[in-house]
Amino acid sequence: MGNETALRSGIATLLADRDFARIWGAGALFSVVRWLETLAVGIFVIDLTGSPTTVAVVGAMRMLPMLLLGALAGSLADRTSRRTMLIAVAALSGLFSLLLGLLAWLDAVAVWQVAVGSFVTGILWAIDLPVRRTILADIAGPTRMSAAMGLESAVSNVTRLVGVGLGGLLVGTVGVEGAYLLGAAMYAVAIVLTAGSRHKEMPSSSLRCNIMADTVGGIRSIGADRFLAAVLIATIIFNFFGFAYTAMVPVVGRELLQADAFAIGLLSSTEAAASLFVSLIYATLSTRRWLGPAYLFSILILMGGILVFALSSNYWLSIGVMVVTGAATGCFSVTQSMLVLLASPPALQARAMGVLAICIGLCPLGMLHLGWLAEWLGTSAAIIISAIEGAVAVVAVMVLCPRLLKPDLPNQEEGRGASPSGAPVSRFEASSKKAAPRDEGG
Repeated sequence: MGNETALRSGIATLLADRDFARIWGAGALFSVVRWLETLAVGIFVIDLTGSPTTVAVVGAMRMLPMLLLGALAGSLADRTSRRTMLIAVAALSGLFSLLLGLLAWLDAVAVWQVAVGSFVTGILWAIDLPVRRTILADIAGPTRMSAAMGLESAVSNVTRLVGVGLGGLLVGTVGVEGAYLLGAAMYAVAIVLTAGSRHKEMPSSSLRCNIMADTVGGIRSIGADRFLAAVLIATIIFNFFGFAYTAMVPVVGRELLQADAFAIGLLSSTEAAASLFVSLIYATLSTRRWLGPAYLFSILILMGGILVFALSSNYWLSIGVMVVTGAATGCFSVTQSMLVLLASPPALQARAMGVLAICIGLCPLGMLHLGWLAEWLGTSAAIIISAIEGAVAVVAVMVLCPRLLKPDLPNQEEGRGASPSGAPVSRFEASSKKAAPRDEGG
């Protein structure tokens, strides 16, 4: 009971913190635009081309920067102003959204232009994960980390709910130009919020250091830890075999369920609502125990839900399945960031989040995998095969790293994780002291 009271108190103090609220709010706007454009673009492309592969390729373009830039963004976050990075990329994304909105309004937008716009938006996503979440972790500190990540996951799901609902509504009433123009306005507000933050950052690396060597060294340090490596492999499984199916939701809605744009938006909104509910539970009641089991079993539940979704031809059954997959996704999203941040020493947290971004960035390959299978075997069969592959892969992780199924993190202290190398706590404390100037800035 005392832990729950402390966690609720942590949530209250975080929301009252001006800097946390601004960065958190900017992230909420980024996320709304992300889901708004994802659904709107998916419906626009399937209606224009009728090709599941094209839908998958455009969806993959949005995720590709995570794979290409994730680790590099993590290293840059250790040596430059994270706030400036977010503002610059948000401005670029907003400019592209405005341009595409005007082209769509003039009925002059092409699929290749939409794909380029998706790639630029994906750059913001690649920067946002390691950079903004590390800022939030800095402001929150170790004792409020669980509350911060619970709030972060909760707002991600709120914005997904709002974004996909708006996307379906705007495409069905105004057209894809409405989604792009609204997105450009939201980017502008997010830039103002981020620029107004007073959080002081203390880079832990010098710009004169070899950034590629620093990036590779960080990846090696993280990969040397069996526990953290298993967490990241599970992330790859979730995104490649599981989350990639979101690119096919407009295709399933049109081809299998015969749904209109608003009904497709409702499908995705239902999943987001379930994710939100689970995230809020974690934000208010979660402890740091059983994170690993919750993480792995949420992936298994997601794969089972996707399997049923692919077999369903009834819209309301599909809505029910979305509740299950949404709950699994909400559990996964909270436990994922917490596991990575708590199991990494402070000096490696930004780079660990960068490696996490790479793992998430493998989702485009999963989307292409689904798109190609859908062209050869049909959309339903493609999703079924992918779900079975994912379930088998996560069971293999459970067998090869049973440590993830235990209730506590390795060498866990109150409010801290262990070093990636599995070193004694005293060595981890030394790393914490080296990173102390960054915490003081918050």
